[in-house]
Amino acid sequence: MELKELLDFAAEVGKCLLESGGETSRVEDTLTRIIKHFYNGHSEIFVVLTGFFVNIEIYTVTVRVGKRTINLEKVSKINMMSRDIVSGKIGFGEAVERFEGIKQSKGYPVWVKTLSAAVSCAFFTLLQNGGLSDSANSFLVGAAVYAVIWLMRRHSAADFIVTFSGGVLIAMLTALMYTLGLGGNINIMIAGSIMPFVPGLAVTNALRDIIAGDYLSGGTRIFDAVVTAVALAAGAGAMMYMLEYISGGRL
Repeated sequence: MELKELLDFAAEVGKCLLESGGETSRVEDTLTRIIKHFYNGHSEIFVVLTGFFVNIEIYTVTVRVGKRTINLEKVSKINMMSRDIVSGKIGFGEAVERFEGIKQSKGYPVWVKTLSAAVSCAFFTLLQNGGLSDSANSFLVGAAVYAVIWLMRRHSAADFIVTFSGGVLIAMLTALMYTLGLGGNINIMIAGSIMPFVPGLAVTNALRDIIAGDYLSGGTRIFDAVVTAVALAAGAGAMMYMLEYISGGRL
């Protein structure tokens, strides 16, 4: 194993972790442990939300991470791989092969994610004292909104536009069902439908980074979560205001 191979492997692992939603402190700790296990010399690692650089002796690599999703399955598998590396259960060659399998894993199919979002919307509505009809409507709205968001992200639409459009669609579909008499409380239906798209995990990771002393990445994550929440609320609020005006205050 050459140092350049170790550097490239560490860079790929770090990129996969960041793209899958891992917090920066986890990325830095994982890469440090992997590199220290295979090489006892000097190394430096610096990680922020949008990228990182890794240095081993005379070699340095900089990685830019522009697209981030949530894939906790990949994060968990990489954590297990790093533990097996440090404990000596697997060598470098086996680690590289195992990581390639993790990187190529597809995750859950779209229909499972859509169904999960729909079920979440339905039960969030029930938790807010909504009726069964409200819950059923939120189920349909959640499925439709997730499918649209998935299609927009697949075509590389900007995150703010995607989130704003999701808020607009939630309000529009909920208001349509309410107008048709298919729900009892429009406010509860909107609140239940919007909950699965609120950036709760981003806030959690931000707090973990701040607690770990990484204020730059933690602050960036909080700002990113705030922008997402504002886009979601602005989309739903703007659509509700428009519909309220058109209906003459009947909603």
